[in-house]
Order: sequence, then structure tokens, then C-alpha cells
Amino acid sequence: MAIRRSDTCYYCKFWIGQGVRERGPKGSCRRYPPVVTGRYPDGAFPTTLSTDWCGEWQREQGGPIDPGEWQSSDEA
Repeated sequence: MAIRRSDTCYYCKFWIGQGVRERGPKGSCRRYPPVVTGRYPDGAFPTTLSTDWCGEWQREQGGPIDPGEWQSSDEA
């Protein structure tokens, strides 16, 4: 199964990018609480690229719409 380009971190409602307008090439996934590790004893959110993806992806409100996800009232 091929992934659609709009199903990436960049368009996910849980992702906050770094840089200009919080939409840089890297960002933080906020789906779950920060992870405590030896390197980050106070906890840190996972860093991802804007082109990464996962099985928990949810469209950011106002993001691109996949035409296959909606149907007209005539088709219902």
C-alpha cells in the first residue's frame, strides 16, 4: 500500500514543526506525553521530519482533503 503525500507529519494535527511559522522540516510529535530517557531526564517529545508518517496520523483541521474521503449527498 502506497502512502499519500498528505498523510505525513506535516499535515498531522499532533505535529508542531520547528522554524518559520512552526512548519519547518523538523518538528515534534505531540500524540503522546514526552518520553523520559537518559539524554532527556525531564522528558522530550519525539523529533520527526515533516515527511515522516505513522499509523496514528490525523488530518490537521484545514489541511488537504482526500477526495476519496467524502461523497456528495446524491451518493449517500
